[in-house]
Amino acid sequence: MATDADTGAAQSPPTPAGWDTRPGAVKAGPLAMDYRTWKMLGYCGLIFMATFIVFWGILAGNIPPFSPNADPMQVKQHYLDHALSIEIGMSVCLTVTSFYMAWGCAISQVMRRIEGQNSFLSNLEMMGATITAAPIMTACAIWLTAAHEVSNLSPETMHMLYWFGWLLIDLAYMVTSFQIAAISIVFMRDKREKPLVPSWVCWWGWVTFASFFPVCLIPFVTTGPFAFNGSFTFWIAFFTWFIWCPSLSYYVIKAVDRLKAEDAAAESGFGQPVTTH
Repeated sequence: MATDADTGAAQSPPTPAGWDTRPGAVKAGPLAMDYRTWKMLGYCGLIFMATFIVFWGILAGNIPPFSPNADPMQVKQHYLDHALSIEIGMSVCLTVTSFYMAWGCAISQVMRRIEGQNSFLSNLEMMGATITAAPIMTACAIWLTAAHEVSNLSPETMHMLYWFGWLLIDLAYMVTSFQIAAISIVFMRDKREKPLVPSWVCWWGWVTFASFFPVCLIPFVTTGPFAFNGSFTFWIAFFTWFIWCPSLSYYVIKAVDRLKAEDAAAESGFGQPVTTH
């Protein structure tokens, strides 16, 4: 075994990514990697976004949103007219938003293969995905409650609940922005000849990141491009995210297959059995 010229300390031979070199390990060898589950978690992003667009956006009538300029009586009438579709849409989205959190775990695992041991950006991404799910679920629960209790609530309370949901789902954007920034930074650092995630997806992440900031204006306006149904705040800010999420999902799923092949090649090169699923 080689030694350091200055200290005389033993140096370990290089090992491929995915091998167990932790102190105290009985024998260095490949870590068991459940690629199948990893890939399934990668699909969670596509499942979330497809379900969210259909049930939150189309069925519950949020593409486009009901007017933020509506008075309390108009809001109550809107919920009376569409109570069942809003209840179904929000019930499904309240459940399926958890898939966004699971998707974040798959992304984080791919990012660690680029970051290495100092994977604080991978941790930030996973925290961002988890916390992003929380305000979305809570907003859906607020709108679900409004639809369920519309006959028992005053117009003023209905108006408050409608705005409460929008303020929460929009103004919690910075958590998602940290997630997007962490992802974009790490994948832009990928030194492979063909990166796991192409640069255009990373740059689109930065476009999404930038588009979120004008959302801060929605408490102060009820009409125009910066209202929560406006041409910028909704049609640009929301749809940059709607494009980013499935695009990244596609390449994360492909990345799992590429990393599986890299691990298999590294393990066979060291004369060790391949442990995959």
